[in-house]
Amino acid sequence: MPAPSKTTARQTERQPGGSYWPLVILSGITVVAFLLRLYRIDSQSVWYDELFSLSVSRLPFPDMNRMLIQDLVHPPLHYYLMHWWFQVFGFGSLQARLLSLIPGVLAVLMIYELARYLFGRTTGLLSAFLLAGSQLTVMYAQEARPYSQCLLLVLTSAYCFLRGVRENSLRFWIAFVISAILLVYTHYYGFFALAAIAVFALMQWKRYPISRAWILSGVLGMTIAYTPWLASGLIREALYAPKFHLASPSSSAAAAPAAEHWYTPVTILNTFNNGRPNGVLDPAPWWTFVVGGVLFTLPAAIALMCLIRRRNSEPEGPAERANVMYLLLLAVIPVVVGLGVAHFAGIYAVRYFAFCAAPYYILVARGISSVRPAFRWMLILSLLLYSGNALRANYVGLYKEDYRHAFDSIARDSQANDCAVVAQRWEQRPARWAWSLYEGNRPGPEFRSLDSGLSPNQGCGRVWLVSVFHYGNPVAVQAGAAARQKLSQAFTLRETRRFFWIIVNLYSRGQ
Repeated sequence: MPAPSKTTARQTERQPGGSYWPLVILSGITVVAFLLRLYRIDSQSVWYDELFSLSVSRLPFPDMNRMLIQDLVHPPLHYYLMHWWFQVFGFGSLQARLLSLIPGVLAVLMIYELARYLFGRTTGLLSAFLLAGSQLTVMYAQEARPYSQCLLLVLTSAYCFLRGVRENSLRFWIAFVISAILLVYTHYYGFFALAAIAVFALMQWKRYPISRAWILSGVLGMTIAYTPWLASGLIREALYAPKFHLASPSSSAAAAPAAEHWYTPVTILNTFNNGRPNGVLDPAPWWTFVVGGVLFTLPAAIALMCLIRRRNSEPEGPAERANVMYLLLLAVIPVVVGLGVAHFAGIYAVRYFAFCAAPYYILVARGISSVRPAFRWMLILSLLLYSGNALRANYVGLYKEDYRHAFDSIARDSQANDCAVVAQRWEQRPARWAWSLYEGNRPGPEFRSLDSGLSPNQGCGRVWLVSVFHYGNPVAVQAGAAARQKLSQAFTLRETRRFFWIIVNLYSRGQ
């Protein structure tokens, strides 16, 4: 970066050395981030997607790879890591979720480093503070899915790219290529983040030209690295046997697959603003849009003001505008492209965009750091209280099907010749996975299709009906009601047990 003739306070802040207090504060923020992500990490049962992750990752490698290709939804890196993780630490929901906690905490350190490089230590610490207390990223750092890993790799790629092109550092360019490969092996939406980086590179080409050799080697390296996955049968599966498993569950993520609307960007922004005091998956009260807009979006808008100023009296004005534009592209392009994909694919969930919260938080932190200290501390205190109220919902609210207690109840009271059935055909597989996870080799009824359980030839003395439901998904509610009606024609209802988003009905023959 061209150095101005006069050293500014902000440049001095970026230089190494100085007071040890920023390191102390960052250490404290990191410890808090770790505790927030560890607290009650295994208090809730796993839901459908986590069941898929755990069950697939424990398979022998060829079987795991085959199922991942058939699933199509995510690239394989997170599952590979979980497979090796289980071999070292054992199999279980806690172990799987701890694998997501680690990148969730490391992302707090990485956002500090990126924000510090762009704007200085104050903005770096504020960015780390915002990410540490983010309701959305805390939630997915406690879930056995790849979103936390994706967040870390987006931040790493963004940081290494900047250091590589601005400092002409081959070391950082190689690190960028490696992290970019890991990113697209973690989540397909990682390509959207890389697209944002590419757009920024084109915009800044005259200021920071990139060697053709670097570009060609980077593209070639990514192509060679990604070819095994594309050649594994993935393309054939996508073209001739599309099976989007996430479209079927009525799970906690969104009940039925949620559709995007014209106002979806506003709801995404409100989620980034910790505007879900009843839980990330529940509707947001209207007042959160106002309060979150003042506490988060207004400071971000202040940071964006440098883009529309014709002149900037500060010597590093052009660099400031470039840095802000970089973050804006990283936050906006993946959302715009991702919502376009959702419009045609019909599947949307805010978790797909969780990594976009990181560049947004840096913009918020930049805006906060630019106001007067008195207002700054008022904002920080308000953010702390507001975010704490939202985080409370993560720990006290339920939002995942309670397979754990439902199946413990069945296992405790099951008898010989009992059968278990599900209301919808797709529920049979997750039910078997959940039983294996929570009950292991404990004897219990075999899960069958509903028609099989009704057949007299199966010898079912009693039938346990397990129906997953959520009132936001009328298909699941109707399927459960239909299954109970069919069973009532051949059996007598003996008992109904209710768990979160799961109903267990026990039927027996005779009166």
